[in-house]
Amino acid sequence: MAIIHQLHSILRWAILGLLLVSIFNAFMGMQKKKTFSATDNKMGLFLTIVADSQLVLGVLLYFVGTMGMQNIQRLGMADVMKNAYARFFAVEHIFMMLIAIVLIHIGRAKSKKAATDLSKHKNSFWFYFIALILILASIPWPFRQGFESLGWI
Repeated sequence: MAIIHQLHSILRWAILGLLLVSIFNAFMGMQKKKTFSATDNKMGLFLTIVADSQLVLGVLLYFVGTMGMQNIQRLGMADVMKNAYARFFAVEHIFMMLIAIVLIHIGRAKSKKAATDLSKHKNSFWFYFIALILILASIPWPFRQGFESLGWI
């Protein structure tokens, strides 16, 4: 389980990097009215693949690891919801990350189907940007209250 957890932690950096590059490229494409290139399309594809891989690992950790369903079964949902740390992993983290991955998929699909290059860049920019905000808010950063003691972050 530790290997899966380490992969899940490492892939977060890949997603953040791909998101930042994709957002920057989309922003520059909007500003400079560039064509939506094959590279822009491939960046969206790689972002989607890495996000889906991260989702698979996260769901596996949720159902087999100690922070998700096992915690809910052990403590009960009422007690999990009273504990900010347990609630974060059992509810908030997975819910926000699912929304972010859905937004990444929507952004990619809309950018592929849009009629103009400008609208392709706009769709990529806004959907990826909102996904980035959700991801940044949902990562268990060491500076979050109650998360300082985690050795794996």
